[in-house]
Amino acid sequence: MGYLRNAWYVGALSREVNEQPLGRVILDESLVFFRAADGSPVAVADRCPHRFVPLSLGKVKHGELECGYHGLRFGRDGICIANPHGNNAIPRGANLRHYPALERYGFIWIWTGDIERADESRMPVFPFLDSPDQFTAVHGYLPVAGNYQLVVDNLLDLSHVEFLHPMFSQAEGVAGHRTEFFQDGDVVVANRWKPNVPLQGLAGHMFWTSPSTRSDARSNMRWSAPGYLNFDLGATEVGATVEEGICLPNAHLVTPETEFKSHYFWSIARNRLLDDEAMSARLHDVVDRIFRTEDGPIIEAQQRSMGLTSDLMSLHPVTLDPDIPAMRARRILARRIEEEHQASGRKDLGRASAVA
Repeated sequence: MGYLRNAWYVGALSREVNEQPLGRVILDESLVFFRAADGSPVAVADRCPHRFVPLSLGKVKHGELECGYHGLRFGRDGICIANPHGNNAIPRGANLRHYPALERYGFIWIWTGDIERADESRMPVFPFLDSPDQFTAVHGYLPVAGNYQLVVDNLLDLSHVEFLHPMFSQAEGVAGHRTEFFQDGDVVVANRWKPNVPLQGLAGHMFWTSPSTRSDARSNMRWSAPGYLNFDLGATEVGATVEEGICLPNAHLVTPETEFKSHYFWSIARNRLLDDEAMSARLHDVVDRIFRTEDGPIIEAQQRSMGLTSDLMSLHPVTLDPDIPAMRARRILARRIEEEHQASGRKDLGRASAVA
């Protein structure tokens, strides 16, 4: 099916892009990230036009990217600005593809489609990542050897929590969930309410201070194309309002690497113990461990079982009620990609790689 090109994708954590160039494959394209002299992020093609050496093997000097093989130097717009050889003339065609890049919410975002259509208003909104007086957030990244839609499927179907994640499971199992699935335009919503249940999960194990042993818990997910997920996670005293309780909002941002590999970026915020650095480190480690040792391996095993097929639906899987949100998201994304193909008239737009 390919990719939605005219969209913002997370390419890196902010902290990953520093004084050294960072190479990363995004939508089957090799990119290199670095920072300009003013600290703003830059993303260009990771291949020197001289001898095709990856520029991510080079250096950043005064906000400019220098090839580590023969020293050609490139500016933030991908144009070659220095040639140390001969009469120092700039060779014709010595330019790189440039990707619009922004830094927001602790991530570096890039626009992978037509540059003239890059529009900041099309970025997803995560207010809790921009409200330091109300929330403290930690960020993480994990490469996954599986198609990006499998990662999205996993996040939209949280019934798997009762079977895959011991820390979050409850005695009643999925029978203790009150589910609500619906579609609002091109947004898919999958809500799970867990009323009056024994304490469990991150809220119950890490932030609960009440003598009460039961809570009203929730795990509500909102998806929008191509892979933005806003996760409202939390717990309150039984019968209390959401605002009174523990709020642990999440951002889950899934970026295709290739047809069979994905970049999974995440952030989780909290409205408790905002200045506790030890709690930040603990929260990061717990969330990272859960996905690295539980979700990630199961998705990678799923992809291996599918072999050289990246489209789950082409294998005609048995479907269950919890699959409804993911199936809706897949249909929306397929339509959006097809609409983009038709609008562009380019037969190769969004073409996926044929190899892992």
